[in-house]
Amino acid sequence: MLNDEEFDLLKEDLSWNGSNVVQMNRKEAKYLAAVQAYSKGEPSLSDSEFDALKKELLDEGSAFATQTEPKCYIDTGICKVTMQEDKFRTNLLYAPAGVILSLVWLGIGFEVIEPIIRLNPVILALIGAPFIVSGSKFITENFLFQNNFVVYGPCPSCQAANRVYFGDILFVEGFKDIASVKCPSCKEEFTVQRNTLRASTLPKNN
Repeated sequence: MLNDEEFDLLKEDLSWNGSNVVQMNRKEAKYLAAVQAYSKGEPSLSDSEFDALKKELLDEGSAFATQTEPKCYIDTGICKVTMQEDKFRTNLLYAPAGVILSLVWLGIGFEVIEPIIRLNPVILALIGAPFIVSGSKFITENFLFQNNFVVYGPCPSCQAANRVYFGDILFVEGFKDIASVKCPSCKEEFTVQRNTLRASTLPKNN
C-alpha cells in the first residue's frame, strides 16, 4: 500500500503523536501476521495457538490484542469485541468479608487489649490489617464468591456497556469458561470467553 518513504513518514508521524503501536515485539508481530493470514483464508496458527498467543499479549497489556471497539463481519453476521477485566468490581467482592472482619477485630481489640493498654482505633485497625486481608481473601474465595472474575465492555452488537461475572456465588454454580448473556439494551445474545475476554454474538440463522 505504501512505498518505503511513505511508510517511514507515517511511522514518524505516529511516533510524534505518542502512538503506542509503532514499535512491536516478536509476539505482536506474530499475532498481526496470524490475523492477516486468517483474513486471507490461509490461517498460520490453529485456534488454540492463536488464543494462547492472544492471552499472553492480553496479560502483557499489549494494545495489539485488545479490540475495544465492536467489529461486525458481513459474511457471517457475527460481531466481536474484546472485553476488559473489571479490577475495581472484582476487588469490591472482598469488601463484605473485610468489613465484617474489621468490626470483629475492633470489637475483640477493645474487649481484650483496651483494658491492658489504650490504643487509637486506627492503630488497632492497622495492627489487624494483615489478618483482616488474609481472612477476607480466604472467606470470599472459598465461601462467598468462588473463582470470581468480573469483566466489562461494550455489547458486540449495540455497544451498550455490559458486565459479566464468572464464578460461583455462595456455592451456586455460575459461568465457568464461557458466559452466555443477553444485552439488556438490544436483547442480543452473545458469549464471552474467560481466558481471552473475547465476546461475540451468535451466528445468524439464514
